[in-house]
Amino acid sequence: MTAIREQIAAKVDALLQALANAASGEYERDPSGDPTTFPAFSFTDDGHQVIEAEAGVTRYALDASIEVYAEGSTGAAVSAALNEHHASVVAAIMADPPLDGLAEQITEGDLARFTAMLAGAPRKGFRQKFTIIFPTRRGNPASQ
Repeated sequence: MTAIREQIAAKVDALLQALANAASGEYERDPSGDPTTFPAFSFTDDGHQVIEAEAGVTRYALDASIEVYAEGSTGAAVSAALNEHHASVVAAIMADPPLDGLAEQITEGDLARFTAMLAGAPRKGFRQKFTIIFPTRRGNPASQ
């Protein structure tokens, strides 16, 4: 049986890979280095907390970060592209039912934007935080 956390990550992978493909970009989960193709999408699992434990069920709050980097001819053009990518990411992640029913709820967290100051071309990015609430059987975090 595939652990529920991995099922959630695989669903996020599929959503972000589709966005990257549509934009002729790249996607990587838990990237170990800088992107090479733009736009670049990534997903990082930032851990979780137990938020509720009751008879038979444990609920977790998984902290996740999605980053997108874009490159263009001007800072304004890159910023505009990032705004479009942000809207696409939020719409994909927040669609109902949450992650095709793998999660009970998803909340949108903080958004941070940044500029790659030493890049050879105008390059910017954003990091959008999400919290994904999901249940498992008590004592068995691999199952729902």
